[in-house]
Amino acid sequence: MSRHAPARNRKEQSADAVPGAVRTFGRQLRYDLLAQARNPAAAFFSLGLPLIFLITFTLIGARGDDTAVYYAPATMAIAVVSGTLSNIAITLVYLREYGLLKRLQLLPVRRAALLGSRVGASGLLSLGGVLLLAAYAAAVHGVVPEQPMLVVAAVLMLAVAGSALGLALTVLIPGENAAGPIANALALPLLMVSGGFFPLDASPEWVRQLASFLPFGSGIDAAVAGYEGAATVADLGETALATGIWTAAALTLVATRFRWVPRRRR
Repeated sequence: MSRHAPARNRKEQSADAVPGAVRTFGRQLRYDLLAQARNPAAAFFSLGLPLIFLITFTLIGARGDDTAVYYAPATMAIAVVSGTLSNIAITLVYLREYGLLKRLQLLPVRRAALLGSRVGASGLLSLGGVLLLAAYAAAVHGVVPEQPMLVVAAVLMLAVAGSALGLALTVLIPGENAAGPIANALALPLLMVSGGFFPLDASPEWVRQLASFLPFGSGIDAAVAGYEGAATVADLGETALATGIWTAAALTLVATRFRWVPRRRR
């Protein structure tokens, strides 16, 4: 037997001990999801705040239960954007600035799997908020989507776009103290102009045209139309096109500019 055989066997055993990307993602996703669910701030902004918005909008709405037909899917968009774009940007910048992302580079696993589990946990928590909103609208106002599969597709595309933009926003945020203000300064105006807080029926034509080009405008329109039973395949195609363009642009920025190390020494 060759004298190099034991060394070769040790290398093979160590390689076998390193989990693959899929296995790493699955294991880490469970822990990241538990961490997100046990974080009061993350749970509130993903679950509690959108529900407060829905209750408030339906109470002050002029059309009674019919108001929920619009605001149920609209607040779902708020839950998804808060739980993905804002949550991912704030969390990852905090982890980066305190050196926790840098430590992930030392682990013998794929970094993309670890980063993906963080993103996936935020997305799943936001989808939990969507289910809560749907249950409230159905139980209290008797409002259910006429085209549930189209609503699900629109919400999932909103989650994809929000996650990609949340990752891209970390490139622009200089430190953890600026993460919350910058994330909210981007997310809230986008939601307002896209129809997340009020319908755009009475808005100028240029505002409605602008909303259709924004990351969440067509997704919110498709979700509302799905609740009303008026959505078409063309609406879903428009949402898919906008999601694809914004996601591709955001991931390009992430691939070239994402930082794993703090910007400032501590």
